[in-house]
Amino acid sequence: QSFDSHSFKYYIKKHPNSSQIFTMAGISDEMSKMAGFRRAVPLKNNHRGATLENSDYLTSKENVQPVELEALKRVFKWLDTKKDDRLCWQEISDALIRLGHKTPREQIELWIWEVDDDLDNMVGWDEFLTMYQRCIADSTGMEPRNLFNLAQFLMYDKEQAGQISVEQTLQIIFVRRGRGELDDEIREIFGEKQKADDGQELKISFSQFLHKANERLTKMRWTKKEVSKAPRK
Repeated sequence: QSFDSHSFKYYIKKHPNSSQIFTMAGISDEMSKMAGFRRAVPLKNNHRGATLENSDYLTSKENVQPVELEALKRVFKWLDTKKDDRLCWQEISDALIRLGHKTPREQIELWIWEVDDDLDNMVGWDEFLTMYQRCIADSTGMEPRNLFNLAQFLMYDKEQAGQISVEQTLQIIFVRRGRGELDDEIREIFGEKQKADDGQELKISFSQFLHKANERLTKMRWTKKEVSKAPRK
């Protein structure tokens, strides 16, 4: 049996404890039991970075596709150079240096604080997954995105080359956005020009990726502000 998005949401609402729906979506039983998929503590009470305004909206939309989950696990494993299943500021700093984007310790510690649910000054796998889910579900720009931007870039950069091309982003963008939003999403990341001057496929660094991501974030927040200012009819 196949499910469209409406039926999928309806089935989850009617059968919240059923493992069948996860199997149909390509999500294993192990995945469905992760903290990011099922949390006993309400979002608004267990995340210091998330806004109360977004809490209910985000909870209903947190679904990571298997392709994304695999890439996210790969990124976490690559960042976790100490192999203790937690990310400290030094490990994140080392990754940023390898990407040519040296960042002060106090800034990285802020990134960690934004997603550190258990207050141990580190980022565990569950917190890493939950951070990703909240950010992909957020259309307001109010969710903290510092660590998310690093994770997203590394998900695209499978070879850890420090640069990404359009081709490298296609699979994850497609499963997340669908064909209808693919071109727009690529433009948001790479801009209108997607070929270098020599005709080769354009590649961008993490710093360039982050510049575009921050521009987009500003636009999202201004859009939200303008909508909230609009007079009610």
